Amino acid sequence: MERKHVRRVVMSFAGLGVAALLVMARPAAAGIDPEVRAGVYPGAEQVSLGGGLLMPVGHESAWNFNPNVEATINGDDFVAVSGDVHYDFRGSRNTAVWVGAGPALIWANRPGPDNNTDVGMNVLTGVGSKRGQMRPFAQLRGTMADENRVAISGGIRF
Repeated sequence: MERKHVRRVVMSFAGLGVAALLVMARPAAAGIDPEVRAGVYPGAEQVSLGGGLLMPVGHESAWNFNPNVEATINGDDFVAVSGDVHYDFRGSRNTAVWVGAGPALIWANRPGPDNNTDVGMNVLTGVGSKRGQMRPFAQLRGTMADENRVAISGGIRF
């Protein structure tokens, strides 16, 4: 198997492993919700898998901290760790709509001398369910870095 294919397989299993750990190891603290996610990068023909945590910032706040990690499973290999913060607009009791931003650390596997670590900034918007044990969500995120990316992702929070 080519070295590039081995890396893809390893990165895929790493992303799945993180997502599985987040689901199985539900944090004990109230209000901290694990999530699993999958996404696509239109134009780059990349698919990603990952997970994260949703944590309220303060008591009864509309602000949330949403650290997450994702890895591509095809195309150019990369792993991204993000520290996103978003604001939930007041609206429906059942549906959240948010906008946010946060830093991103990206490990990219590019051929040649550009195989490096990159720092970027995410800008995002999304919609998701506020109620239930399994709450679906969808998000549109742009990452500004040496190589700009746009991702459409969805997932489930627990």
